[in-house]
Amino acid sequence: MKLPFRSALLCLLISAWSISSTTYGDEEKRFVALLEDGRVVEDDVLRNWYSGNAMPQLAGQSLINGGNPMRWIMDRSLGPAEIPNAYIELFSGDRIPGHPDAYVAEGVEYQTDIPEHFLITPSFPFRRSSNTRYRSDIRVRRDFVRKIVWEQMPVLIDRFVPATVFLKNGREITFRAIRFSEAGIHLLVERERMSFGFHEIAELHLETESTWDSHLRELAILFPSGKVDPADQQRLVQWETSDGLVATTSVQRIDADSRGDNNNSDRWVHGIQPAWSLDPIWVECRSTWLRRSWAFDEMPLFRLPYHESRDGAMFSRNGFPARVNRGVLAGTAKSGDRISGWSLGVMAPSRLSFELPPLATGFRTTLGIDQAAHDRGCIRGRVLVSWESSPKFESELMVGSEKTADAGNIRWDSVPRDGQLILEVDMAHQGRPEGADPFDIRDMANWIEPRIQLDREKLRQAIDERTPATILAWSGWNVASDLNKLRFQTTRRRVEYTYESPSWRTTVVAKDEPLRLTMTKKLAPEVSYLEINTAKFDGGDEPNIEVRINDIPVFAESMKNVNTHDHVNTPAPFLVDLTPFAGHEVDLEISQTPGPDNITVDWRGIHFLSQPSFLMPVLDAPTEQQVEGLLTIDGQPADAHWRNDIRLVSRPALEIQDGPWVQIASFDRPIEIRERPLPGQYRQLRFTFQKQGEGYVQIRLLHDGDNESPAIYSVGTTKAEKGVIELDPKKIKENDWHQVGPDIFSNFRDLDITGIAIQSIGEGKSTWDHFVFSSSAWHYERMVSISPINNNWDDWQKRSEDLLQWLPKATVQVHREGKTVRPAIMIDQGQGIFAMLGDDDWKRDQQVEIVRDDGKKFTAKCLGIDQESHLGLLRIENIEQDGQWSQVNLAGGDRLDPQFAYMLIQQDEVPKQLAWDICRPINYTKRVEILSKPQSIDLPIGAIAIDRNQQIAGFVRGMSPNGEPILTIAHPLAQNRSTLQGN
Repeated sequence: MKLPFRSALLCLLISAWSISSTTYGDEEKRFVALLEDGRVVEDDVLRNWYSGNAMPQLAGQSLINGGNPMRWIMDRSLGPAEIPNAYIELFSGDRIPGHPDAYVAEGVEYQTDIPEHFLITPSFPFRRSSNTRYRSDIRVRRDFVRKIVWEQMPVLIDRFVPATVFLKNGREITFRAIRFSEAGIHLLVERERMSFGFHEIAELHLETESTWDSHLRELAILFPSGKVDPADQQRLVQWETSDGLVATTSVQRIDADSRGDNNNSDRWVHGIQPAWSLDPIWVECRSTWLRRSWAFDEMPLFRLPYHESRDGAMFSRNGFPARVNRGVLAGTAKSGDRISGWSLGVMAPSRLSFELPPLATGFRTTLGIDQAAHDRGCIRGRVLVSWESSPKFESELMVGSEKTADAGNIRWDSVPRDGQLILEVDMAHQGRPEGADPFDIRDMANWIEPRIQLDREKLRQAIDERTPATILAWSGWNVASDLNKLRFQTTRRRVEYTYESPSWRTTVVAKDEPLRLTMTKKLAPEVSYLEINTAKFDGGDEPNIEVRINDIPVFAESMKNVNTHDHVNTPAPFLVDLTPFAGHEVDLEISQTPGPDNITVDWRGIHFLSQPSFLMPVLDAPTEQQVEGLLTIDGQPADAHWRNDIRLVSRPALEIQDGPWVQIASFDRPIEIRERPLPGQYRQLRFTFQKQGEGYVQIRLLHDGDNESPAIYSVGTTKAEKGVIELDPKKIKENDWHQVGPDIFSNFRDLDITGIAIQSIGEGKSTWDHFVFSSSAWHYERMVSISPINNNWDDWQKRSEDLLQWLPKATVQVHREGKTVRPAIMIDQGQGIFAMLGDDDWKRDQQVEIVRDDGKKFTAKCLGIDQESHLGLLRIENIEQDGQWSQVNLAGGDRLDPQFAYMLIQQDEVPKQLAWDICRPINYTKRVEILSKPQSIDLPIGAIAIDRNQQIAGFVRGMSPNGEPILTIAHPLAQNRSTLQGN
């Protein structure tokens, strides 16, 4: 039987390749590496790469750092893998073998922003050790994915058909748009909509992505700002394993470990995290066939998509497409006297076209006939650019695989729009030497280690511009800082949590000026909190995170270090109360203050929330309507009352009469109590109460098994029913407030709480406030909140009665020409000195009119003003000491205190009286606080705040959009008083 000519040719080629493959390498050493200077080093032992702070060596040569790093290193005991049956392929040419399981939309996971991604269960070992608890899959970022393969189609190997789905039933569908669900896709095809489950798809090729944009995004993640120290580590390293994994990372994102003998490389594992992976991938050294490496300002040609034309092919016209990093017949490419670390294998005639990156400045490669041709085959190669007519390089006629042709250092000035690099291999049928194969028989060629040179400085600039966008927490925010004043770097997040293992993150240092993030946003009415999740691992309590809203300082706090092994007791996210601004469009600014170079900050998430992710307030600041609608657990109207009197510093509160259980909360999603709570789970509860008369109180945590095994706490008794947990104090002091913080898990183990009920038992009634669930006791500190315990001694009812006896005599109204009347307060009766909030038009020696509480008018002069706070002084010259004055001292402290309330005052319309209310802090910085909205009066700008020591704490400098007063500290007046008075 006579075989068709093409089949016979294929058999001939495979036979030649097999012979050369089996005869090659029998006596060679296990590891071989090519260095950048072209030198080859070999040894049977790979050394010194068993820990994260060590770098590999082969035959005494450093392979990564130093002035002559490797271009590649190969383990000859292994070979390249076949293309996996299932995998995800990235735009860079990387590939992760395994089963694609699910799609996950962009969102927040464990308080951290995550991009949309796919979950893949790898078909190879990928954990650091066999007992690692973290994850059974790898998260692959959607924005780097080129195609997803559930069932490989051989005709599509090394091919990419944009925006096309190939179904297992043979259908091929090109789509205009695609949307993912967890287990399927939804397509817009022409004007028709289609949906398919992942189980129906063989291969999914996604939309065309700009390879250059994808490459820059990858570099911005691997080399933040395009700068790496030391400079000799500005290299990428690509792993290719015998399992089919191809993964590229930077030198900085490589870790190493040993599972036993440090001197045996087969016991090593290397942790790498490509830009496209949210997780580190641990690769066994004994399965690593090849590692390729190149400088960050180079681009191996195999990372660019190409188009191949084989016009003129004769006997090979129906097959033999170009192969990436393989010979055209598969297997390792070899030409001349050595193997190729990377290559493009082609069968002549072949014309490969590549769209050049805009920053390309040159190209290098070597051309050779593949070893499978042995001493046969005849070709001529050319390198061209599309905008020039003459080749940049043209080889002599080449016969046999023994010799190669170096194209040299090809350069050009600039790349025009749509400029292309073209690699031609001609079968050179005309004029080929005697004895060479005719036509295109065995004209198998390799473009050996082809790489594009990029403009280094322009590349750094392009990476620098893209780096802020790689920090997902900053999505939607504008980086208002000079990027030259920031330093970005890759930092290993060295945590060992049940839900997170160490990974590499882009972090930032503010060097000479703060990092500033700005945004204009309409806050939804239900938004109550801004939650800022940042992390650092070294140094003291610095830098600070600060927040301004509408240019009002609302938050400032120093960062503390992450607890690397205890996620429960690591610092919680920062929390900013947004209720004064909810429902309004606001200008926000978040800043990171300058700090030491070695303290880098990981920005993990910035979220607008209706409740914190780590605290769960219950019936916080209840309304009168909420309290009136409360029921007993039997469904009857409860005897409950709303308390909002001034005596309660944290008002309002809830009061119930002695009697049945009153249900104060129910949860559609149960509150999960766990031993090691994850974000969104809890362990502890804190609440405060006051009991009048004899008796005690109880709190009941409702759950599905409540009737069989109720979870009840009792406070104030030693005679609770069986099964009830008695908490301290065992005896309650009547009318005193008590704060209790039980560890629910210690008492009731895992519990899913569906509601809360409270009960007052004995004589009298009880008042309740501040029910808050938390995962850790110290997380309560994140809330700016006055403790109801202050009610035991901070009695503003009595204090206000005392103040109102004499305070009106110190309070005046100031009339300035063309200005709104503002209050002022006497701080020095002998000299007739008053303090008030001024403005930009304040002029020293300007005459003003002061009106006392009894209506009497005085002429005064403006003294100095503090330019930053706008607090100024006035004087009545030769003031009359008629017994109708009193003075109030300025508070001497240089910071406000969020744990205490203030009395806000102004002159009342009724002579010799004050309009006043007691307000508590909502937001806090050392010099500015936003206070709760007065409930009994409308306060003007300039109203005066009196503290618990009956001194002037500050002045109201403005109002929030929802009417809460903004207090600025009076300290600048005390600090600069002598200067402001003109002494």
